[in-house]
Amino acid sequence: MFEFFVSLSRIAVPIFVVSTMLNVGLTQKLADIFGCLRRWHFFVRMLIANFILAPLLMFLILNYTPFAPPIRAGLLLFSLCAGAPFLIKLTQTSRHDLVLGATTMMLLMVITVIYVPIVLPMIISGITVDAWAIARSLLLQMLLPIALGMLAVYFLPDLSARVQPWVAKVGNYALYLVLAATLIGYFPNMMEIVGTGAIVASLGFIAAAFGVGYVMGGDSDHLQDVAGLGTAQRNTAACMIIATQNFSDPKVLVIITVANTLGIVMLLLIATALSRDNKVSTEMV
Repeated sequence: MFEFFVSLSRIAVPIFVVSTMLNVGLTQKLADIFGCLRRWHFFVRMLIANFILAPLLMFLILNYTPFAPPIRAGLLLFSLCAGAPFLIKLTQTSRHDLVLGATTMMLLMVITVIYVPIVLPMIISGITVDAWAIARSLLLQMLLPIALGMLAVYFLPDLSARVQPWVAKVGNYALYLVLAATLIGYFPNMMEIVGTGAIVASLGFIAAAFGVGYVMGGDSDHLQDVAGLGTAQRNTAACMIIATQNFSDPKVLVIITVANTLGIVMLLLIATALSRDNKVSTEMV
């Protein structure tokens, strides 16, 4: 039974990634993205928070915890990948500007495609990582669907409007399938993680990353909120691509999945709390 769900999770991961990225392209306008990038001071701070401070936080946590190498690798990978599509949902829940959330997500995602293939082999010893293979997978499964979605909106707006809700549903259902199939299929491996402190460490990292992002957001409430959520919510789609293609030990993927699942619950609660002070009304993406 476990083998069936493991195979199912491997099929569902690329479906989740591609459909989610395509939905981003179908719901965001390139002109709005470029317009939002004029807040370049904010985005520079976001790059520092996500690609320097967040990994340093994880290094600090791992320096004081005796986790097994696969768990350490999974947590390190989790801290490196930024630009999660779920940031748009968190932005919406916190009642902030969706364009700001989408622009932040896309910028972090693009840098992740460049950053992770270079940095990952440098910080995880004992493995051989094909940097170009990682970059190619991220480009094909993440950036290409976004580009295709934006082109479809520009050249085929009516068709895109009809297709987008279905693409969004496929992405949502695929995410549920990935989470369920991974947790069931790798249940024996998950039991090996329970009690090690890795789950507590991952939640502590997410909470601390939110604090770092919030402080780096500046002196504006809406920028602080989006920065905190954007730094805390790591790019699980990118993590899953890399974990399934470059690590043979299933515990790498399991700790990423568990951290992401519990992190989503935590950040949805935080976003809901933040929404009480905000007046921006957003529509469902």
